[in-house]
Amino acid sequence: MMGSVASQTSKGPLAGMRIVEISAFIAAPLATMTLAQMGAEVIRIDPPEGGLDYGRWPLAPSGASLYWTMLNRGKRSVTLDPRNDADRASIAALICKKTAAEDGIFVTNLPTRGPLAPDALLESRPDCIIATLDGSPDGTTAIDYTVHAANGAAMMSGPAESDRPMNNAVPYWDIICGRTLSTALLAALLERARTGKGQHISLSLSDIAMESLANIGVMPEAELTGMARPRDGNWVYGSFGRDFATACGRSFMVVAVTQKQWTALVEATGLGDEIARIEAELGTPLDSDAARYAARERIGAALERWSAARALAEVDAAFKGTAVCWSPYRDTAQMLAEDRRASPENPLFERIAHPGIDPVLTPGAPVRMTNHPDMPAMTAPTLGADTTEVLNGNDEKPE
Repeated sequence: MMGSVASQTSKGPLAGMRIVEISAFIAAPLATMTLAQMGAEVIRIDPPEGGLDYGRWPLAPSGASLYWTMLNRGKRSVTLDPRNDADRASIAALICKKTAAEDGIFVTNLPTRGPLAPDALLESRPDCIIATLDGSPDGTTAIDYTVHAANGAAMMSGPAESDRPMNNAVPYWDIICGRTLSTALLAALLERARTGKGQHISLSLSDIAMESLANIGVMPEAELTGMARPRDGNWVYGSFGRDFATACGRSFMVVAVTQKQWTALVEATGLGDEIARIEAELGTPLDSDAARYAARERIGAALERWSAARALAEVDAAFKGTAVCWSPYRDTAQMLAEDRRASPENPLFERIAHPGIDPVLTPGAPVRMTNHPDMPAMTAPTLGADTTEVLNGNDEKPE
């Protein structure tokens, strides 16, 4: 069927895993797409007109949603209306139907009721794995922008002299949440293989955002000191790193978080004598993160003069082949024009077409596995393209 992904060969370690999904926006569809990339069969269910995110920006020139397309690659698309009693019963039957050893898995971040409620599914099939994602464990709604506002991250970002919060342009918390959800599904599947037991997994976006800040020490730092970490522009906290402008109007970021990187930076820039003078004036060697952070303004001023006298190409020539950790700043168009990693030269990408969308760089699975060297880029489905085939029972993807 045109626009179906059923003809795409299942490859990867998860071939045989079968997931039914009712979702919208980023975290939940990213979780299932992550598993589809590694061979799982994912059946996405939407109402006939498309779900909440079917037309979400960004859009291709044709008007097709690049957002929906890229988050649903490698999935099969079935149109049933979860708002309809009969369709809810059909979806529940599809979830609970035994077709393989690794089926009976349902993922949603939308409200469920009747036969799609977790308790009802587990009553119908006790070994079901149901994953539900919500905004906050207290029942309040949340999306990436609001949890970013709530957890303090927006107050740490931006220029030091500004008092305005700074939102993320990329929904990092959603992305982390989606990857966490995919891990939880695999853990539940492994436990079911060992014990035969299903379960209900629940996850909250706000918990993921706050857990992430706790994991990297930001939350305990504030708890123990009673002080929020201040914003400080592009300085790297607790080490040396910052953005620097070049003579040609471009900028780059350079970071030295190891002694090897610091030594390489000093040697590549020829600033050894100036760094020695700073050390002599301060009476301390710049041989630790703490020392370099304390002296960051002095070091930064020296590196600022060095970079301002050179075009970006000269900076690149000075750093090439060294252990300096750096990158030019690029917008996405510059990345596509300048960075070979964002091109078909990188085995991660293929340039393929999707329904309503001209060929674009499309990633396959980002993990590299010696047992599965070929987990290629997959196309997105046309809305509803697999409905008849799946509901009529001819729904197994070819191996």
